[in-house]
Amino acid sequence: MSKIPSAETPDSESTRLTARALRGRMRSVEHEASRLHLLESCAQTLAEDSSFKSALGSVLALSLRHLGADTGLLLWQDGGALTVQAAQGDALPVGARIPVGGVLAAVLRPPLQASLRKHIESRLRLGRDSEVAWELLLPLRLSGKGLGVLALMSRNGRLMPSAEDLHTLLAVATLLAGALAASIARPRAQKREAAHSLSRLTPREQQVLALLPQGLSNSEIAAQLGISTGTAKIHVERILHKLGLKDRTQAAVRATEWGHRT
Repeated sequence: MSKIPSAETPDSESTRLTARALRGRMRSVEHEASRLHLLESCAQTLAEDSSFKSALGSVLALSLRHLGADTGLLLWQDGGALTVQAAQGDALPVGARIPVGGVLAAVLRPPLQASLRKHIESRLRLGRDSEVAWELLLPLRLSGKGLGVLALMSRNGRLMPSAEDLHTLLAVATLLAGALAASIARPRAQKREAAHSLSRLTPREQQVLALLPQGLSNSEIAAQLGISTGTAKIHVERILHKLGLKDRTQAAVRATEWGHRT
């Protein structure tokens, strides 16, 4: 029997190759859009979330979802240890401290490069079964210094982070480094401001300021401090003048920010 000639032509082969290339290009565009969306979502979350701890957890969850991973931690360097600032999955809990050593120390040293290891026992996981298909450690870097580590892990080895994913997640890690550094610096700046402002008040004025968050009237303040109502009123007026505040409500808010509670 004679062979039936193939119905395929050079044109059909070219069409098939073109369609394959088009599908590949579409997947590439989708992945690129996904990475851009991750960066935008992380930046927006850190900027808008009223709870900073909640924002850190949300950014960690977004990063894990992007990679299809199941476990992650955000670690911040404090002295000779790393403290867990946020955790997802079977990870060490928030507040846990980990010595800076081994691969963690290597990630934090120049040139501050990411570390991707496959089929290892991760000491960042909870439980007896600490084996992971891959573990990705990204330095939180700011001004050329390694300040912490973004750790992402998966027990499923089917999905591996691509080179493009690494670049995107390094950018996410830099966003986290800036946000964490600012959150740590803010209380220190507030303490310096409080100390400077309080130094302008007399000891008695500081006592009056400490009572304002309780919503006390001048007569009630006077009774607590053993002074006259008129003297209490003068102290309040001087506090407002020295601190550049409009009214006693603003003074009460400022006193609360400086550690005086209702």
